[in-house]
Amino acid sequence: MLCHACRVHLHRAHPYCLHCGTPRRNVRLSRFIAPELQHVDDSSRTWPLTKPVTTIGRAADNDIVLDDPSVSRRHARVVRRRNGFVIEDLDSFNGTSVGDRVLHGDSARLPDHTIVHIGDVPLRFAQPRAAAVGSKTVVAGTEHTILAAAGADAAAAAAAPTATGPLSARPRRRSGWALKRLPGEQQPAQWVLRNTRTGQYLQLDDRDVFLWRLLDGEHTIRDLLYAYAEEYGELALPRIERTLRQLARADLVRGLHGQADPRPRSLLRRAGRALLRALLQLQISISGLDGLFTRMYRAFGWWFFTRTGVLALWLLIVAGGYGFIVATGRQRLLDLGGAGGLGWVVIATCYLVAITIHESAHALAVKSYGRTVTRAGFLFMLGMPFAFVDTSDMWFGSRWSRIVVTLAGPLSTAALAGALALGAAYLPDPALSAGCFQLAFALYLNTLYNLNPLMPLDGYQALADALRRPRLREEATAYFTKGLWRDLRARRRLGVRELGLAGYGLLSVVGLGLFAAMAFLAWNSRLGDLVDEHLRPPLDTLVVVVGLGVALFPIWYRIARKLAALAGRLRRRGTAPEPMEVTA
Repeated sequence: MLCHACRVHLHRAHPYCLHCGTPRRNVRLSRFIAPELQHVDDSSRTWPLTKPVTTIGRAADNDIVLDDPSVSRRHARVVRRRNGFVIEDLDSFNGTSVGDRVLHGDSARLPDHTIVHIGDVPLRFAQPRAAAVGSKTVVAGTEHTILAAAGADAAAAAAAPTATGPLSARPRRRSGWALKRLPGEQQPAQWVLRNTRTGQYLQLDDRDVFLWRLLDGEHTIRDLLYAYAEEYGELALPRIERTLRQLARADLVRGLHGQADPRPRSLLRRAGRALLRALLQLQISISGLDGLFTRMYRAFGWWFFTRTGVLALWLLIVAGGYGFIVATGRQRLLDLGGAGGLGWVVIATCYLVAITIHESAHALAVKSYGRTVTRAGFLFMLGMPFAFVDTSDMWFGSRWSRIVVTLAGPLSTAALAGALALGAAYLPDPALSAGCFQLAFALYLNTLYNLNPLMPLDGYQALADALRRPRLREEATAYFTKGLWRDLRARRRLGVRELGLAGYGLLSVVGLGLFAAMAFLAWNSRLGDLVDEHLRPPLDTLVVVVGLGVALFPIWYRIARKLAALAGRLRRRGTAPEPMEVTA
């Protein structure tokens, strides 16, 4: 269901649109917790907005009394209207500020999480939250941290304390972050932490967030160790170190031991690391597209997320499947009905347009939940090109919303294929119907490939969200290669979870092998045909080997690293000194 004001998805457990503050139609607000005004500097002072009109001022007969010289006796009032909450300034002396706008006798809408200044008193308008909706996003920029202090004291306060040892380090949160508890009743609770300076996201659990909130530059690692033991009953130094390393890699914490003065890297070393990242996964991305997708969504994109649009989409998919069955009786694969080379050029162009629509469907689904499309572009995986839209901002949404965004692309491709299949079945022109058949067949293959849960594409992401396992592939592969054999040797009985992980791990390994084999055959054929025409032996063989090595670099590089790590462990085990016997 979409908000009738801003066309953003509504949550069924909430009476308001969290994007614009507009109440849902035909909803009795008395059944829900009322919104509230919260004092920004004193979290214990909150005022629920249960009345149709709530008055604010310094006089004792106001509903909200603010005893501050900057507040007038009758300063402002909050009015509940059919289209949401509005704050009206009552011709106060110092005015009422809503964001960057200053009110003197006029009014302004109150979307969720709006900061309002009544004179000099800061208040926050907040819609109610429950576990099904998720907590509010707690945002901290440089203006909310000690890093923004003015004068000479700011530099001293911002400097990370130098640690003389690992346990004496006093890590401090860096500025520019956003934290939110994900919707749902899952235990342990899941959180998302975003670096607002770099756009990087981390998924945390309750224990990680417990540590995160203690990183104030005052607590040492030893303090964290004791606090964690008191809270959870275990001395978990490896867990604490792992969490801190994760936060440090995301550039969200400073002051760790050895972090204050990192070893400078030479130009050659930096170039080598950049080349390694490009060989593992080359990305060509474009940022700043959120405004374009916002305009597209407001102009026409919202219609596809209405009940009518969703019903039309599924009818087209089902009818297209029937049309494709009918078309197979009169069409042949790779036969364009006499259209020739120009026909294949048109089909290739239309296929690129369909891929663009596929990725745009992801982006429009992100906009339907009021989130941000950070970037889009192309990436090369095992030397094969793929288009992508970065939907990582959806980690601040619900699990179901992420599934909808993930499946929006394949479903749009299936709908396009369905429309083309109907054309292939019923268009009278032979060349046109044949072209529709070839393109429909290619798009159906694309849909099945994207929905394959064994590859890190749309189908896998939807499955991982449905199972509440964001690292499903890594967990399953690790269990299949290590945990399964350990359980079998110990003769432990395997449960449903273990059998599922083992089965998916096996299929993932086999699927990766098949994908690598497909990439090997494709690139071997392309390079072989090219070098046979221009190079002589043995140079042609050398070029093919080097080309395949570059295309398949992500696979053999990871295998080589694991073998090197195994050899290192065996070498250390073989050279380790025998333990000394200690006698009393």
